[in-house]
Amino acid sequence: MTTEQIHGHEIMALVAKYPEGIAPETLADIAAQEFGTDTRFFTCSAENMSLPELLAFLHERDKVQLRDNLVFPGGSPTCSHD
Repeated sequence: MTTEQIHGHEIMALVAKYPEGIAPETLADIAAQEFGTDTRFFTCSAENMSLPELLAFLHERDKVQLRDNLVFPGGSPTCSHD
């Protein structure tokens, strides 16, 4: 059985809808509804990540900010590719 992988841009787009921040648990619920509970995530340079792994990866690259138990849009723009 193959697990679907979704690009991290999809999660960054979800986070961007909540400039006031979103709880990781709420983000996980929304992601599970949109993509499924077993979905894994990839980026341009990494793959097969869980949502918590993806958020840590994006945080390290300033694509999202994590503070006060909330996830916020980051200061670094998304990568540019098709």
